[in-house]
Amino acid sequence: MSQRSLCILFLSLFLCCGLQAQQLSFSPMRLFFKGVPGETVSETITISNTTTQSYEFLLSLKDWNRDSLGVKHYFPASSRPHSNARDISLPQTHFAVAPGEEKTYTVNMRIPLTDTQKTASNSMLFFTQVNAPRTEAKDKSGIGIRISMEFGIQLFYTPQAAQRGTLRFLAFNYVPRHIKDSAAHRLVVKYQNTGQVHKDGFIRFELTNKQTGEEIKPQPVPIAIMPGDDQVINYPLPKLAAGDYLAVAILDAGAENELKVAEKNIHVEE
Repeated sequence: MSQRSLCILFLSLFLCCGLQAQQLSFSPMRLFFKGVPGETVSETITISNTTTQSYEFLLSLKDWNRDSLGVKHYFPASSRPHSNARDISLPQTHFAVAPGEEKTYTVNMRIPLTDTQKTASNSMLFFTQVNAPRTEAKDKSGIGIRISMEFGIQLFYTPQAAQRGTLRFLAFNYVPRHIKDSAAHRLVVKYQNTGQVHKDGFIRFELTNKQTGEEIKPQPVPIAIMPGDDQVINYPLPKLAAGDYLAVAILDAGAENELKVAEKNIHVEE
C-alpha cells in the first residue's frame, strides 16, 4: 500500500522503450536532452489511450539512482549530486487524456550556463493517475481499493565534455548450489562504468562442456548503469550435467563500445 494514501495502490512501471499498460501507452520512456549552455531544448512524450476510460494525471519530478544490484531508488527533486530536476520545466502539472485520444506532452530543459559538472545528470518525471475508479475489492478495513497507475519517464542530460569511458569487469565468480543454500548454481559478475555517461546494454553468458563440447547460451541479461557506478549480476544457471565447463561472460554496451570478455573454468557437481 502506498504511503501517499491508505486506499490507493500505485503500480510503478518502468521500461526502456514504449510502455503498454491496459492499452494506455507512453512513448518514449526515456528523454535525452542535448544543447549548448543557456539554450532551452524540448523533448516530447506521446500518450495514447485506446481504452474507454479517461485518465487524469498529476505530474511531478524526483531524483533517482540505482544501487549495486541495479534497483532504482527515488529522492526529492534536486537533492542528489547529479540531478537535473532544477533545470527541467513542465508546462503543466495536470494532464488528461480522453478515451480513444492521443496527445503529446512537451518537457523543457534549460542547459546550464556554466557546465562545470562534466558527469551526465538525470531525474524522473512521474505521471500519477488521480481519477482511478474504486474497485469492488476491499482491504481488511472494509474500505474499497483504488488501483492507480504511475508512469516514470527518465530524463537525461549529457554535457558535451562528458567522457564516455567504458564498461569493465571487476570480478567473475561461480557459486555452487550448496553454497549459501542457493536453489541453483550461479554465475556472479561485478562490473563498472568508468565513464561520465549512463550506459545500457546486455551481459551474455556462454558455457562449454569440456568433455562433450556442448555449448549452452542462456538468454542475455539487460543492464543499465549510472556514471562511475559498480553493479553485480547474480545469474542462476540452468540444470547442468556434472563436469568441467568453460564459462564466458560478455559485456555488450552497443556498437560504440568495445566488447569486454571474461572467462572462468568451473567444475559442476551433482
